[in-house]
Amino acid sequence: MSLSRNSHVSVCLLSLLCLSYASCCFGFGTFGFDIHHRYSDSVKKILDVDDLPEKGSFRYYSDLAGRDRLIHGRRLATENDQTAVTFLYGNDTYRLSSFGFLHYANVTVGTPGLSFLVALDTGSDLFWLPCDCTSCVRGLNTSSGVVKLNIFSPNKSSTSSKVPCNSTLCELQKRCSSPSSNCPYQVRYLSDGTTSTGYLVEDVLHLITNDNKSKAVDATISFG
Repeated sequence: MSLSRNSHVSVCLLSLLCLSYASCCFGFGTFGFDIHHRYSDSVKKILDVDDLPEKGSFRYYSDLAGRDRLIHGRRLATENDQTAVTFLYGNDTYRLSSFGFLHYANVTVGTPGLSFLVALDTGSDLFWLPCDCTSCVRGLNTSSGVVKLNIFSPNKSSTSSKVPCNSTLCELQKRCSSPSSNCPYQVRYLSDGTTSTGYLVEDVLHLITNDNKSKAVDATISFG
């Protein structure tokens, strides 16, 4: 999603207010927090994640550089294209009591496009879908009836491709049997010890511009 400049304006206004009313700002004291990168020792202790690259190794610095390029590319894309985009069926979110306290949204993935109900969770930067599973929830009971929940199948999407272990996107290369095998992933969340495991794939996420033209935007993404 493209970012708005309102956040930068808000920061500037806040800085001006603090300069103008310094006594008021200092009266509340100061606070701070530490920021750790995903491969730091602190993060490893919190998440208890295995198979991360050894500190100081070639893969350690290669993965950090790859993440920097990805973030920089997203920033450039935002700066070059100011047209905001939204999910195909809009950015409405839903809070479902039967699925916990997370917010959910409808996204459309693959060719032909299928709609999926996904959790908007800031505990992970990985987007994942239920894929070829036998025990996944297939329907959701609502006051209006049962809502069918789709299961993603890479073999049924003509634009789907598997992410190999030699890809820069693959973080668990130590678990691979060969460079060409499917790249595995594992996400561990801080809440209730929940996890998600599977394999990475690439496919199309269907979006539209958030303006009066509603122009179709197909973005190739990697997800679990």
